[in-house]
Amino acid sequence: MDVQICVNAFARLGYDKVSELMDGYTQKGLFLLYDEGKISTDDFFIELQKRVGLHVSIEELKEAYLSFLEGLPQYKLDLLLKLRKKYKVYMLSNVCKLIFEHCKKLYFEKNNHVFEDYFNKAYLSFEIGVCKPDKLIFEKMIEDSGIIPNQCLFLDDGIRNIETAKSLGFNTYLVQPKENFLGLFEDF
Repeated sequence: MDVQICVNAFARLGYDKVSELMDGYTQKGLFLLYDEGKISTDDFFIELQKRVGLHVSIEELKEAYLSFLEGLPQYKLDLLLKLRKKYKVYMLSNVCKLIFEHCKKLYFEKNNHVFEDYFNKAYLSFEIGVCKPDKLIFEKMIEDSGIIPNQCLFLDDGIRNIETAKSLGFNTYLVQPKENFLGLFEDF
């Protein structure tokens, strides 16, 4: 994920305020409302179009918005499948419906697999109505899944999300950008 690519794509469309509303870890304003599921995809893009200008189509806005997605390395997908054989694996994600559906289809629904092959369950901000690092999204996951935080490893690339997870008793690992973290699972 490279938010700067998205910021640049919107700037080319004539909207230079995206960097004030989104970064790699925390969204604000319109983008936060969308990630929390408080506005629909249609309403998000209609409002975005008002801000950018009616000369820009909804399709152009969607393309700019999705531009920050960089792909998902196959080794991570393989690791998830391997972990699922021995452990429960959950996804806790700040994500809007459009990006989730796009990524689900593009990255997880291939090679004779479906999304559910990789995760026992996904806890998604747009469904829960709150984003990390808010404790509420973690608490909803804990309550629903029945997990015991001190028996879990929580991986995330946002330090504030890691801090919240630690405060709830999770074992944590801060993933660095583009890090290959297979070493964490060498003994598995």
